[in-house]
Amino acid sequence: MKLIPITLLVIICSSITGFTFSITQPDKTRLLSNKQVEQWRADIDFLQQALARRHINLYHTINAGFFKRELTRIKQQLTSLTETSLAIELMRLIQRVGDGHTQFAYQGTEYHRYPLELRLFDKELRVIGIVRQHKQLLGAKLVAIEGATIERLHELTSPILQGVENIYSAQQRFTETIIVAEILHGLKISPNLQQASFTFKLSNGDEFSIKLKSFSSRQFNNQDMDFLMKPALTQFTHSKISIEGLDLYLGNDNQIAYLDFHHYSDFAAMQDFSEDLIALLRAKNTKEVIIDLRNNGGGDFFVGLQLAWALIMVDNLNWRDGLYVLTSRKTFSAAMSNAVQYRQLLNATLVGEPTGANPVGYQDAGNFKLPNSGWNVMYSKRLYKFQETSTPGVQPDILLAPDWELFRQGKDNQLEWVLEDIRKRNKG
Repeated sequence: MKLIPITLLVIICSSITGFTFSITQPDKTRLLSNKQVEQWRADIDFLQQALARRHINLYHTINAGFFKRELTRIKQQLTSLTETSLAIELMRLIQRVGDGHTQFAYQGTEYHRYPLELRLFDKELRVIGIVRQHKQLLGAKLVAIEGATIERLHELTSPILQGVENIYSAQQRFTETIIVAEILHGLKISPNLQQASFTFKLSNGDEFSIKLKSFSSRQFNNQDMDFLMKPALTQFTHSKISIEGLDLYLGNDNQIAYLDFHHYSDFAAMQDFSEDLIALLRAKNTKEVIIDLRNNGGGDFFVGLQLAWALIMVDNLNWRDGLYVLTSRKTFSAAMSNAVQYRQLLNATLVGEPTGANPVGYQDAGNFKLPNSGWNVMYSKRLYKFQETSTPGVQPDILLAPDWELFRQGKDNQLEWVLEDIRKRNKG
């Protein structure tokens, strides 16, 4: 499958040139010009035809007549829309196609975002990363943007979130979407693209509001950010055979292998890694394996199957109950597929949250660009059934949400559960 996105960490699709938002061009928040109106009419016609032709089953959820009427309505309203409000209209409609790999997503453009990273713990939005000059807000709870409460932000953004397949991916996409300047402006939450007021609740209960400046997605990469301390793998040693997107750690006198599989490499790299992994785990007589897919937004699940093949070649592993897979709401697309396959092929125990992608549904994203605007549109090419029954996300064997109090102390309660399970079993 193609890489999906999301994590601020995970990008839905590659950045492209063409239609872009820009805080240096104020007309992006003004009504479309006559020329833009004509170009967008042509682009919308192209969108309708291309989706119908390329999607495996475009009308699996949305009614064909309704879809066409909505596109006609949007074309008729172009003279009263800005580029940001037009994007909202198209995102709202495309979401109703009903699969997470069909998207009209802002990540395909040069967009602007605010310099913070959010994570949902239970129902609280916590700041886990922020531009360095405001690092005192790390751990604070976000309570409003431009006076709109979190509940109101949920209400406004829910119909337009892209890459959503269930309630778990909706939670993740919400945290990623409300920091995008174009979205906040298009929904009439913020008055411009340059800055917005964010209100936080501090640990002492006081509320604190601050205006944050937005940065283009390219400028953002050059910002100095501070993050809450990442849980330390104090019991593990990093292995030199690690490759991009897949870090191997060994712990407990080499008896436990921890694979932080956070994004997909190409097949050739995984093949080389697999050969080295087989030799290492055999030489170390490793017994337990933990595969961490919690921050993996997708790629090619056949690459992940190569990893499964490598592990199957290691007879000294504890094949009865010694393999684990960690999952989360950010486990999407191919990572979700591999989670199911590891349960089937490796007899692995799944621990953590349900996945953001569904095991039965439309996946494998293709994409095309609209000819005038250059906007990137994604669509589903395949229908997969990785389970006999359809569930909202792959349901873990051990359901365990991240714990805020432990997270802010730099502790990983989900990984700790696995390590404790291994300790108890080996003790007995």
